[in-house]
Amino acid sequence: MFDINRGSKLKEVIIEKYKLFQNFKINFIDSQNNPLPLIIIAGVNGTGKTTLLEYIHKENLDDTIYLSADKGLEDIKEFLPKYLFQKIFNEEADVAQTYKEVREYINSIFDGLNLKIEFDRRDAEGNLFFRNKKGSFFSIDDISTGEKTLLSKILYLYFKDIKNQIILIDEPELSLHPRWQNQVLKLYENFANENNCQIIIATHSPHIIGSAKNEYIRILTEDGVINDVLAYGRDIEWVLEEVMGASYTREPTIAKKIEECQELLNDEKYDEAERLIDALEKIIGSDDSEILAMRNDIAFWRE
Repeated sequence: MFDINRGSKLKEVIIEKYKLFQNFKINFIDSQNNPLPLIIIAGVNGTGKTTLLEYIHKENLDDTIYLSADKGLEDIKEFLPKYLFQKIFNEEADVAQTYKEVREYINSIFDGLNLKIEFDRRDAEGNLFFRNKKGSFFSIDDISTGEKTLLSKILYLYFKDIKNQIILIDEPELSLHPRWQNQVLKLYENFANENNCQIIIATHSPHIIGSAKNEYIRILTEDGVINDVLAYGRDIEWVLEEVMGASYTREPTIAKKIEECQELLNDEKYDEAERLIDALEKIIGSDDSEILAMRNDIAFWRE
């Protein structure tokens, strides 16, 4: 069951029974009971993030657009040449000027991401070409995987002129550098607000979760949904541990050795602890924050 308000925006989803969901309820509203423009669905594996998107899409086929994790460039290859063709030939516009306008438009969409490429032109067959900062040219098929992810999802929304709809996006972080993951959410929020859309994102990315406003975050658990997580602006280690349920944010063997060292310090076995710290330092370096903290502890208690 769905509660839809103000166009095609969801306020609440209730699932009586669908796959792993039974008597499940989740809301997509702010503190004033208004539907949110952007919702981030997070949680450990097996809690149903993708399943929830699939259910919403299945029940609202006419009102939703589903961008799956494996969505490719096919739509951009279709829509961008059509857009250019219409601009150039239907409006009898100057070709060079049209390419310049489209280039500036695309650059404005991705402002702040510091992309290393920009749109250049289409050829007579409709193939799309880009150029890098050094002036080298290449087809859209030859750009990086991360750049393909951005173009295939974000440009798709703009060039298909999507408005007043629910947009479901699964794992938008795939192939994106962490720096882009930190910033990509703002692009989706801008699009949602500019086009009266509601975007619901399922993600594993601590960078995306940590860059989301607290009111946007919904954490799926085995027992239901958590709505009051204060993850905005938190460091990645906190998000990994507290939101995503990661037992260790380090490689497990190293994490266990650090735990052993802490136990030795607690038991005042400083010589044994120091030998273990020496061994760890050879692996992870002397400037590691926990190495430094443990050495400070030893120095303090030995004085």
